[in-house]
Amino acid sequence: MGDTAAMTDEDSGQRRQPATDAPLHEALLHLLDRFQGRDIRLSDLLDAMGHRGFGFVYILFGMLAAVLPTGLCSLMAVPVLLFSAQQAAGHARPYMPARFDGKRFPAQAIQSGLQRRQHWIRRLERFAKPRWAPMTSAPVNRVAALFCLLLALVILAPGPFTNVPPGIAIALFGFAMAERDGLLMAISFVTGVLGFVVGLSALIATALLVWSWIGQIDLTPLI
Repeated sequence: MGDTAAMTDEDSGQRRQPATDAPLHEALLHLLDRFQGRDIRLSDLLDAMGHRGFGFVYILFGMLAAVLPTGLCSLMAVPVLLFSAQQAAGHARPYMPARFDGKRFPAQAIQSGLQRRQHWIRRLERFAKPRWAPMTSAPVNRVAALFCLLLALVILAPGPFTNVPPGIAIALFGFAMAERDGLLMAISFVTGVLGFVVGLSALIATALLVWSWIGQIDLTPLI
């Protein structure tokens, strides 16, 4: 009888375990379960994610920036700029300014989207785990936030290949922060440098092509 009661208490304790201690996608699905049938704001997700909030927004908007077409992907850079500036300034958690927090999203739609893509998330989560603690310290995370800010600036400028490499790098930074994986953080820095170089090179090449095209236009009839 006593053993049964102890086991029940232990099981209850496990069920009461905060969602933020679970793998990231499980934490999100657990959170969205609480909003079933209702709409949810981005600030609700940020508040519930706690210390993993910055990692969450980098994953979310980094992945969107990488997959959305040119133009739309540039819009995804705006929240990354906002939140990376907050983290670089020393904030422990991201916060959503009230003026930008009016938009609500159906929790069911978000949950369905996560479930459709969870096999990709699970693959990365099988690799990511807490390790190399010095590489996930607050000072390192602030440097990573500066990297994300620079990458977001590249994404903000529309052009071919200015979104995919930087977006992937931002998402990797997010996974490293959310899972406190120092090894993945080191990989993210390398990926971030490569993403910045590739994105910036694509942007410069696009600008040169446009400039060359403008130079070939005959403006004589307009003079």
